[in-house]
Amino acid sequence: MKFLQIIFLSVFSLGFLASCSPSDSSPQSLLNVVLVDAPPAYDSVFVEILGVDVTVNVAGRDTEAQTIFIPYDLGDKEIKVSDLVAGEVLLLGRSALPPGQLVEMKLILGDRHFLWEDEDRYPIPFTDGFSREIPLAVNLILEPGFSYDVIVDFDLEKSIQTIQSDPLTLLFTPTVSALIPGTFGEISGNLAPNTLSPALVAASESDTVSTHTNDSGNFLLRLPAGIYDLFIDPKNADYLPDTLQNVEVKKGESLSLDPITLSPIPAEDD
Repeated sequence: MKFLQIIFLSVFSLGFLASCSPSDSSPQSLLNVVLVDAPPAYDSVFVEILGVDVTVNVAGRDTEAQTIFIPYDLGDKEIKVSDLVAGEVLLLGRSALPPGQLVEMKLILGDRHFLWEDEDRYPIPFTDGFSREIPLAVNLILEPGFSYDVIVDFDLEKSIQTIQSDPLTLLFTPTVSALIPGTFGEISGNLAPNTLSPALVAASESDTVSTHTNDSGNFLLRLPAGIYDLFIDPKNADYLPDTLQNVEVKKGESLSLDPITLSPIPAEDD
């Protein structure tokens, strides 16, 4: 994964919130769902996303859980998620929700997923038996009159498995998480040369999170607080990998690393 700067929590007027749902004049919360990702070393990756299901335990109604579908209607549903690195995000949708507790989200996918390598397009079919509804762990109190952001993080490095290389055969096991601003920290930096498409993997004792650079060599990782080793795979046989050890991530803070230059593999003496 890689990511953004800060997504802000903002206050909206109750009049605005009411206008989002003309059939109900009661105060509501506004939820924005944005998408980011962690693409593998291919030219581009497209994932068909239909929308998000959100389930809210409505305040004052102890036994009532309300599920609302937020469709992705802002563009082509085959989304180029490989562009969503180094702080780039895509608004999947927004919806007025009743105040209460957001207890569940599901990312709803279609069936058209593919990647481009050079001039060739390759389908990425689901692993057998894998559901198109991806559950996302989330727990968020929704107060009336506020707007909240949830970041849906697609880790393509984990999601796409190469079954064989000739011909290129792939399988798709989507690895997705939901992040709430203010609950994580960030690592950002720049990798040279920017002609490479390296993978960066932040590894802690409990998990690994991956991302890639954009065309300028910039990257961004959003991570729970902790100590990480940052592994850099150039994905190029002419360059050496690199490792940064004991990088500390603090909740709510952004750490900017010094520029990193990958070293070419020394030429062998004749």
